[in-house]
Amino acid sequence: MTMTARTEAADRPLARVVADISDFANREGSTRAVALVRILIILLVLVKWGEDLAFFSATAPGVVYLSPLFFLAAGAALIGWRTKPALFALTILLAVFYFGYGQRFGVNEWAHHHSYMLLFVVTMLNGAPCEKSYSVDRWLAVRRAARRGEAAPAERGPLWAQSLIILQLAALYFWTAVDKTEWRFLNGERLERIFEWAYAGHPAYALLTQSWLLAASSTAVVIIEYFLAYALLAGRFKRAAFAIALVLHIGFYFFLKVDTYSATMLVIYLIYASPERVHRAIDELQGYGAEGNAAA
Repeated sequence: MTMTARTEAADRPLARVVADISDFANREGSTRAVALVRILIILLVLVKWGEDLAFFSATAPGVVYLSPLFFLAAGAALIGWRTKPALFALTILLAVFYFGYGQRFGVNEWAHHHSYMLLFVVTMLNGAPCEKSYSVDRWLAVRRAARRGEAAPAERGPLWAQSLIILQLAALYFWTAVDKTEWRFLNGERLERIFEWAYAGHPAYALLTQSWLLAASSTAVVIIEYFLAYALLAGRFKRAAFAIALVLHIGFYFFLKVDTYSATMLVIYLIYASPERVHRAIDELQGYGAEGNAAA
């Protein structure tokens, strides 16, 4: 093999990596799904911390000043007015609460991985074109286009931020499954401690703490989390992943005090769905049909 041929052979893997990165960065799709995620995630942020950060609850000196900023940023991001500056401000505030009050000062509600997932999704929305659908920003853009006699802006944008959210979701499933892959969890011992905390004195306590049920439930959760991590990364078994995740997280919400965790995870699955399918489904719900899709 000549030196030139060897060099070309060595360059092929690097060229494939560069091509994959380019495809990842430049892939585009409908923005409706991520706009819905923006709305729902901000609502969950308000549900989780709205009461604690409301002015009547703001007893700590720092929170007194951050409280109005939080509601201004969250409100603007929710309706999609000056969406990107609002999301950036909200990200900074949530980071202060998570890393400062949660990690530094040990406030459990801020240090929990439920809080981290909300912070992560809000952070990634800064790089997503979530202002191009269902927002005041889009309404204003459509009005400007109409005044100029131009077509309305397309509801399309880059998808790399959404892909990173799915990657984080898969990583969460994988590492929580790894943490649970040990005998004390698989035999139901750790789940029994959780049920003791949640169900002590409850009429169903004796049933839920049956050893065979605890072991079966624990093992099933580990298998499901490994499967979901694989399905999300491989992009395979989408229907099965949707159905299993729906059952899993509704089960968590029904049987345990998981706060906004289940709702956050299920909202993220809007991104896992094909953006074009979500776009078509909304058109069909609105009665546009195929002609509406073509126009969009």
